[in-house]
Amino acid sequence: MNDFRKPILSGQSPLAMFVFSSMGVLLIGLLFQLTGMLFTVLFFDVSVFDLLELQGDEENKVINAIKFLQIFGALGTFVFSSFLISFFYTGSWFGYFHFGREINPRAAVLLVLIMVAALPFVNFLTDINQRFEIPFETAADYLRQLEDKTENMMMTLIRADNIGALLVNIFMIAIIPAVGEELVFRGLIQRHLTEMFKNGHLAVIVASVIFSLVHFQIFSFLPRFFLGLILGYAFYYGKTIWYPMIAHLVNNTLGVVFYYYYTKGQGGETLEEIGTSELMPAMALLSLFIVALLMYLWVKVLATKLPRPGY
Repeated sequence: MNDFRKPILSGQSPLAMFVFSSMGVLLIGLLFQLTGMLFTVLFFDVSVFDLLELQGDEENKVINAIKFLQIFGALGTFVFSSFLISFFYTGSWFGYFHFGREINPRAAVLLVLIMVAALPFVNFLTDINQRFEIPFETAADYLRQLEDKTENMMMTLIRADNIGALLVNIFMIAIIPAVGEELVFRGLIQRHLTEMFKNGHLAVIVASVIFSLVHFQIFSFLPRFFLGLILGYAFYYGKTIWYPMIAHLVNNTLGVVFYYYYTKGQGGETLEEIGTSELMPAMALLSLFIVALLMYLWVKVLATKLPRPGY
């Protein structure tokens, strides 16, 4: 007797998979956020109001509670949901994500260089994006207030006065998003879009738009979209989820570490200020040129190991 059971959602259309993945991540994320909030209130003896309204001068107990909620929610929303969806598609928790494919060490090093070289151009896009004028004044004010609140919360959370706190921040802001967000946006969404459109480049662009929009920071859309393109092509050409994870990890870790040393007075400028001098346009163009050159070299390195791009 054959006990083999076909995975619940195997053989579905790309559109059905896209809808299921999107809704699955949202619903599982909501469940983990609510459960995490309950655990946080019980274990840390804080109120829901403390968790929702950061003022910037909270006690360490409140900060630690919010960090716990952030970590718990992100692990559930992105990591657990992705593995569960993979199980529904393939019968394996990890089978959908190309974890087993070989990583080219030279390609990995080039990705690190690409993320560092991109900083001036990313900051240039941030400066442009901040000057966007939204026609509806009430909506513009609300969006700016929302973005300021999000920025204030993040700056409060990543305050660290010792190496231990820095490592927690790296885990919370760099490692978990690098793994979880890449599983969702590249491992699931971009793959579904590629199969829907039959065009990998269009899939990378649309996935990058979605990646930027779901952060709900319209005045940071352009830099996040550009980073999404790099991450998307890292997956498209690299054909393994490890490459965008590496690039994402480098980008987020740089931000956390720079901010740590900046607040301790050991850094001349924050990561967001690199390239934002009077020479910004020239530095931005040079940055973009170097990124393009390194990406070209990166693809050439991969070409010696991997077949033509595709899924």
